[in-house]
Amino acid sequence: MTDPRRTYRTLLAAVPQLIAVVPAVVLLTTANDRLPDPIASHFGPSGAADGFSSVGASVVVMAALGAGLALVLGVSARLAFTSRPAPGSRRDLARWFVGIAWATAAFLATILTGSVAANLDLADAGAAVLPGTTFLLGLLAAAVAGPVGALLAPRTPDAGAAPPPVPPASIGATEQISWSRAVGAPWLPIAGAVLIGAGLALAAAVHQAAGVGLAVAGIASVLLGSARVVVDRRGLTVALGLLGRPRVHVPAEDVEAVTVAEISPAQFGGWGYRIVPGGRGVIIRSGQALVVTRRSGQRFTVTLPTRPADSAGSAGCHPPRDDAETAAGLLSAVASKAR
Repeated sequence: MTDPRRTYRTLLAAVPQLIAVVPAVVLLTTANDRLPDPIASHFGPSGAADGFSSVGASVVVMAALGAGLALVLGVSARLAFTSRPAPGSRRDLARWFVGIAWATAAFLATILTGSVAANLDLADAGAAVLPGTTFLLGLLAAAVAGPVGALLAPRTPDAGAAPPPVPPASIGATEQISWSRAVGAPWLPIAGAVLIGAGLALAAAVHQAAGVGLAVAGIASVLLGSARVVVDRRGLTVALGLLGRPRVHVPAEDVEAVTVAEISPAQFGGWGYRIVPGGRGVIIRSGQALVVTRRSGQRFTVTLPTRPADSAGSAGCHPPRDDAETAAGLLSAVASKAR
């Protein structure tokens, strides 16, 4: 049975995106006699109109923008509900995910409504000007709405007892090991494409600067949606993204303990290279992850892929399992040798 708090969090993240476009759409459809044809739909750096479209096209773009953001943020919030605080952190970052959704909706509502209002009672849309204060008001609305959304979101379930350290794997005195896995999330490039499209749509519909944040987030999702994880005699190395950058290395002699934990991206506030109080992480997917405690007490977390276990004779294959425990045992072993 679905936890009602999970549905509540999903709606808290998704519905504000739909509400955000309502004022602008209502103004477009009810004040048609006060609007020029076409209307100014895009504004340059100075605030002067430099792009135009019909009322109908503007309504379609705004509705699509709201629906796209509602889908991405709603699904992400639903997947995030069961996440615990990140290893080494007591902060409930998953609740702040809803706060980010509310801040996004508040900023979007301010910019879209302001862009339509700039056209009112003008005979020529070329005379429309979007005041710079519109962006300041948008940022102020986002700063107020974000914390309110976070407070309304249901608390994350208790994490329970911390997992015990993984014992070292058995490695011979002269044996060398090298373990490597690629991890990726196929849906991240899709979500990135949606965010890029939403950013471009917002930039085309209102102002170049209005869609920069969404477009940058989308590009990051596409480029940084995978990682290569390597455990060898040197320790742990994680190369993030298509270009293998940024690259994180934890030397074997700096490893204090290694554990395996269930991780959700919401614990770290999203996907990719993340920084949270008490640690850092490369978070590509939900599931089991390698959690390395360094000698300084800081924790580094990296999620790992699921692979099928080796076949067992004529009995067939074992069920799929995560590689996190294998990597943890090997890293514990090379760390023990390096001490």
